[in-house]
Amino acid sequence: MPIKEKVMNIDGEEIDMEKDDLYEKLTFESANLIRRLSAYFIDLLGIIVIWYLVTKNMFQALDAFVAQLGINPYDFENLALYETFRDMVWETFLKGILFWLGIKLAYFTLVPSIFGNGQTIGKLLVGIGTVDYKTLNEVSPTRLMLREFVGRILIEHVFIIPYLVSMFMAFFSKDSRSLHDRIAKTIVIKLDLYRLE
Repeated sequence: MPIKEKVMNIDGEEIDMEKDDLYEKLTFESANLIRRLSAYFIDLLGIIVIWYLVTKNMFQALDAFVAQLGINPYDFENLALYETFRDMVWETFLKGILFWLGIKLAYFTLVPSIFGNGQTIGKLLVGIGTVDYKTLNEVSPTRLMLREFVGRILIEHVFIIPYLVSMFMAFFSKDSRSLHDRIAKTIVIKLDLYRLE
């Protein structure tokens, strides 16, 4: 009687090849850091363009206020004008940050849902995609929301230390999984080596 060779998944668990038709799903390669960063910078350029188009009118009130300063020589000594200017700058800054985070969240959750296979425009161009870590199936939009909102926006962008930890995790781990990948149980793989059905 021939001895069957044990086939293990990425977690080291044995896969019954007769029960689970996952042989093709074992032949994948996680995306390296260079591909991931390339995709991220392409996506970042797109997000910057969208953010600029959405927020370009937001600075008009601040520009009009600054244009009127200096007409009267006492403007620069007026405490009320200083406080108004300070409040306008903080309000504009906070609105800009909130718009940035909202656009980034919408982009990283909606675009992969439209393209499928967890691909944004950058990931599509470099041939990678985000899939479920255990099954290598396409990630659901709610899981993408968890990955992006909790993992990337709340943890990595609000706090600097987890962001740096996430970068080191992606750089030094064997499967190049960052913190937001581990939270959502996803992995970014090369799609030119693995074909999702």
